[in-house]
Amino acid sequence: MSNKPRILIIDDEPDMLSGCAKILSALGNIPIPVSNSKLALDLIKEDEFDLIFCDLLMPEVDGMQILESARNHLPQTPVIIFSAYGTIDRAVAAMKAGAFDFVEKPFDANHLEIVLEKGLRQRNLYCERKNLLKQLEEKYRIDNIMGSSTAMRKIFELIENVAQSDANILITGESGTGKELIARSIHAHSKRNTKPFVPVNCSAFPENLFEAELFGYEKGAFTGASHKKIGLLEFSDGGTFFLDEVCELPVNLQVKMLRMLQDQTLRRVGGNELIQIDTRLISATNMDLNKALEDRHLREDFYYRINVINIQLPPLRERQGDITLLAEYFLNRTLKSSPKDIQGFNKEVLHYFEKYNWPGNVRELENVVERAVTLAKGNTITLSELPPQIQKMDVFQKSFSSMSLAQAKQKAIDEIEKKYLLFLLKKYNGNVTKVAEDAQMTRRNIHLMLNRHSLDPNSWRS
Repeated sequence: MSNKPRILIIDDEPDMLSGCAKILSALGNIPIPVSNSKLALDLIKEDEFDLIFCDLLMPEVDGMQILESARNHLPQTPVIIFSAYGTIDRAVAAMKAGAFDFVEKPFDANHLEIVLEKGLRQRNLYCERKNLLKQLEEKYRIDNIMGSSTAMRKIFELIENVAQSDANILITGESGTGKELIARSIHAHSKRNTKPFVPVNCSAFPENLFEAELFGYEKGAFTGASHKKIGLLEFSDGGTFFLDEVCELPVNLQVKMLRMLQDQTLRRVGGNELIQIDTRLISATNMDLNKALEDRHLREDFYYRINVINIQLPPLRERQGDITLLAEYFLNRTLKSSPKDIQGFNKEVLHYFEKYNWPGNVRELENVVERAVTLAKGNTITLSELPPQIQKMDVFQKSFSSMSLAQAKQKAIDEIEKKYLLFLLKKYNGNVTKVAEDAQMTRRNIHLMLNRHSLDPNSWRS
């Protein structure tokens, strides 16, 4: 299939149509000349073109009707109007209606080439933008926030419901649960997705510099301000502003942010002019909000302004069924950039994954899988590739779900009893008499315990 641009030419004058087609062909394009404007309408509805050249005045269907059809069916395709001198006003009207440019008849090849290059450049920019948006949607679409648990399905439904609104959103949840990913997905599904998404971590800036970073400053506002600087809030105009760790935002800035949210205006540091902005605020925190309010880390009026809609992300340990799904997703993603041929996880590994507490949540699981792939020697991830905190997880913790309370107590007692005996055997080099004296038990009971735990005192004797 040819990569040459396909250009539809519509004109009822045969000489004009033929001459234009020859010029476009000589310039390396594929011209599709059409003298019947009704046929051209059908082609626009059924086919794709990189550019359309169209005469303005034709019998049956005129250029304005062609333009309207192209805008409906091929919005990414620039339309260039041919216009005679006497119809310049109508050509201008056509541009107001959406035409990309117009070429006055009669025209020369050089002028046509210039307009052609401009039109194709516009088409390429549109296609690049569309491709970038598609990539953005694929990266942050809800399906890629992995989860089939009931808790996550509710989150997905909430995202779909709030994405199109402009309401301020507060995302809460433990560290590592994916709060920024949720914020980016909301932005990607919103009407603001072609505008900036500006993330700011409130704990990342010194307090004395934070205001200038958020609101910007005018030249001479303070020592070192040698030029005007646009702040991050102003840069997010039309898009989404994401305040991560919002409870770390200094209280004096909470007051200024509150004013900005109420009036949608801001004033740069050292400036007098009020600047109008249109930004949607999404905030996030892993702190206990009630405690933050009690400790006055968070102003009540600011809290109520940012918490119009709350999205509470569940910790990974509460997402039953999602852990294995996420582990396999991270494994497949990591293997795309790894030369190793790993088929999956050992069953025991998945069992440990399901029982582990995951204090670092999804982020910790992702790191564990990446580490395992790096260390793996075979074609399966085994326990030996897991970090110590998972390998050394207490054995009896892994099977609590299948135990009664009495069974759990007995298992814990057995574990402590064995560790205690091991300590004394090492301390007294396997001397059972001294072990019994230290434990304040008879030698007979010590021997019974040693047999129960399959411990041989001779193993500790010199």
